Amino acid sequence: MTRNQIIKKIGNPHLNLYTGEGYFYFIYDTGNIKDYADHSVYSYRLNHMSLDQWVDEGNGFLKEVGA
Repeated sequence: MTRNQIIKKIGNPHLNLYTGEGYFYFIYDTGNIKDYADHSVYSYRLNHMSLDQWVDEGNGFLKEVGA
């Protein structure tokens, strides 16, 4: 599983998934300063969660930001 596979399955063009040190984080950014948000996921590796868990996490974040 890759970050691109996760983002593709979620299907939102304004969402990206990045790697931090010991965690990952989603960024929602439409290009408008009012539409920027981030959400950390404390998972050391992508395969510590299933694809469905990553998708649920991303979709939950999108609901929080109203996307």
